[in-house]
Amino acid sequence: MGRIRKKSGYTMMEMMVILVIVGVISAMAVPGFLLMMPRLKLRADARANLNYLRIARSKAVAENRQFGVYFDSGARRAILFADTNNPIAATYDDGADSVIEQTEVLSQGITYDASSFAGDCVVFYPTGSASASGSIQVLDAANGRSYTLSVLASTGRATMQ
Repeated sequence: MGRIRKKSGYTMMEMMVILVIVGVISAMAVPGFLLMMPRLKLRADARANLNYLRIARSKAVAENRQFGVYFDSGARRAILFADTNNPIAATYDDGADSVIEQTEVLSQGITYDASSFAGDCVVFYPTGSASASGSIQVLDAANGRSYTLSVLASTGRATMQ
């Protein structure tokens, strides 16, 4: 007589129980994820602007000429530019200075606030130093959160708090 072999595998009932458990855990995680999204967008926008400051400083040192970042609060974007028009003034002249790149528009609800840069602009010199010390806030007013981007004039170091 032949032996009866026990077949391995999962029953339909076991599979349904697993699917229900996964569904319940997913349903519990979605609200937390949705609450976290605005904070992640704010941080991403702040880091993108910090990178523009660092790129401008690096380009100034590497190419031995002035580069800067202009924070256009009306259009909610930052503009990386070569300071070719009247470099002594260390300002952004729309149409006269060479625009290298523009950031994407800030995420919905995020704006620039409390800029202490003269003319909302900071220029980096070939030595790596900046035209002036200052800071600007990247603000999500709806959630009351912000990041402050700061530049130290003597070293040109850009930081985010």
